[in-house]
Amino acid sequence: MKPKIIQGERGFTLIEIAIVMVIIGILMGAMLQGQEMIKNAKDKNFQQKIRFIATAQFTYLDRMARYAGDTTATPDGIIDNNATAFTELQGQQILKNNDQNHVFNGTFSYGGGVAPNANNNYILASRVPMWVAQSFDNKIDDGAGNTGNVRWSTLAGVAYPAVPPADPNDVDNMCWWFDR
Repeated sequence: MKPKIIQGERGFTLIEIAIVMVIIGILMGAMLQGQEMIKNAKDKNFQQKIRFIATAQFTYLDRMARYAGDTTATPDGIIDNNATAFTELQGQQILKNNDQNHVFNGTFSYGGGVAPNANNNYILASRVPMWVAQSFDNKIDDGAGNTGNVRWSTLAGVAYPAVPPADPNDVDNMCWWFDR
């Protein structure tokens, strides 16, 4: 028995299906391109902000002849109190309240006097994706997470890239000895 063909009912032609597929492909490509642009913008924002945090200390040093947060009776050039550092920088109107936070939902803090650079100060950034730490390290230091002025590691504490390779989206702390 032959199926009945209903008059006026027809399917899509191959050309119509091809056009729809091309449109879907263009939309997917644009979406992926947009995600890459957002990722690059966040990386750039983080790097500008950490440099701004370092510049704030140098500005304070120029104005007050000591680092903000150096609370020793005779300033020794080592930042030993992070809370005091941010309070003093805000008091001089160098930083604002929200300058302690960065784009990856982490914070910046100051410190100093610890190994491997016991005579220098650092900025500690929490919750930094490993790909951002690698990018920052490549731009201003040696590109290795366990040497130089920029130090960072995977969640397991292994210098990135770990063996086996770690997930570049893992987050952890990054230290930058900014006055070295």
